[in-house]
Amino acid sequence: MVSPWNPVLSLGLTLDPTAPVPYADELWCDRWIAEAMLYGRKPYGAFTLPAAEALSWLAECGGAGLVYQTRVIGELIRVVAGRAEPYAHLFDLDALIADYRDALPPEPAEREVAALDAHRHHSPALDYVLSDEGEARFAQVALSVRGLTLGYPPGETAARIAAEATA
Repeated sequence: MVSPWNPVLSLGLTLDPTAPVPYADELWCDRWIAEAMLYGRKPYGAFTLPAAEALSWLAECGGAGLVYQTRVIGELIRVVAGRAEPYAHLFDLDALIADYRDALPPEPAEREVAALDAHRHHSPALDYVLSDEGEARFAQVALSVRGLTLGYPPGETAARIAAEATA
């Protein structure tokens, strides 16, 4: 569930605003997120699609182990979805914890390790899709958990944590 494209595509970012995009309209990133979730490349995501596309995605997602919530916004549907399995099933948390301890200074490493360990038996679906104010709660969780949940490569997340620790 880790892709080097996740940091760029999951947030709708491009390296250059004039860069070509994989899709012909402003929803290209949302389509990428939706597809990545269906095919197991992301454990959590939020996207907005035209109603027909969103309904088609919803029809397919049941077999992918995803749980979702939807909200209608005019002619679009916003979907927030996540995997139902616990983090310990989705990821090798022990290896990831060891990597964070090696990559970070002691204080931020222990903070991030504690957050990862605390999420061991939680799932993206239960914590950030089905819970009240799930998206707001997700925005407040430790960077290591956010990066993991979005499918970011751990090295990129660790670099961001280290940069914030030294700032």
